[in-house]
Amino acid sequence: MSRLALAAFLLGWYVIGLYLNRQRGGQLVRQVRDSIQLFGGTATIRWIGRSAFRIEVAQLRAPLTDLGISLLLEPRETFLLWLVGRWSGRRDWLMLSVTLDGVVKGAFEVYHPRRRGATDSAREVRDLGWQTAALPGRPELVFAAPGPDGRALAQETLSTLRGLDVWISLPVPAAETRVPLPVFPLVPQLAEMILARGVSDRP
Repeated sequence: MSRLALAAFLLGWYVIGLYLNRQRGGQLVRQVRDSIQLFGGTATIRWIGRSAFRIEVAQLRAPLTDLGISLLLEPRETFLLWLVGRWSGRRDWLMLSVTLDGVVKGAFEVYHPRRRGATDSAREVRDLGWQTAALPGRPELVFAAPGPDGRALAQETLSTLRGLDVWISLPVPAAETRVPLPVFPLVPQLAEMILARGVSDRP
């Protein structure tokens, strides 16, 4: 009887979780789709399995040329994976990658060591031989760069975000329903600042 009850619970969890993920995924697709209208260009959207989608935007207005957006949903349909993810702080996760139209040099990387993607960032930084340290004023973040220009740009970028009183939340909380999502209007501003300094960022 206990096995049947467990099986029924897991099956019920799967069905409800799958439904919730479809609802959440549809909501986020619409939010992101409406948020990127300000960039112009042509967008393509494709789902990757049941819990992720990828949006690629080309032919953007300068200073941007390409924009890639990936969103990974919580594994709500699988109880154990969802439980482990919640315990480790995993939520619906939005990632942006931007190609700039301009001559750039240098690089920096800022990441949260306990958030999703941190392992890949740490491995890349280690392979590049960059030095890491806590970011001044943001001790929860790890900063890495090959030289002083990257450190200065990282501090200026985060200072700009604070100055605009905008909090970029990655993961995306379920309560975040604004359109455009706060991160998107900042992208052109940060791109222009980076190109003006002649330094490339790697967020």
